[in-house]
Amino acid sequence: MKEYKVKILDTVFDDIDSLADFIVSVSLPEHAVKYVRELGAEIMTLRYLADVIPQSRYRTVLHYHPHAKQLRTRNKQFNIIFHIEGDTVIVDKIIASKMIIN
Repeated sequence: MKEYKVKILDTVFDDIDSLADFIVSVSLPEHAVKYVRELGAEIMTLRYLADVIPQSRYRTVLHYHPHAKQLRTRNKQFNIIFHIEGDTVIVDKIIASKMIIN
């Protein structure tokens, strides 16, 4: 099994910050920290899962890259959109699952 490096675009960090801000606004900062850690761990699973995930068939996802793939988070609320370039997985965007339409 191939192991990839994971590169997260700056815009994805902005997405994560916005998500954390929202969680803080409706809950506790500790919940936001926990969720961001869990999200980071899910992103890092792409090191070894990227190959087995098929290319997305959704236009919304393919908008970010012609060969984009998506990993749905465990809570099914968000999708991590990424593509592979050589030995690197590039995380392009994190979007709400309800935003993905065909």
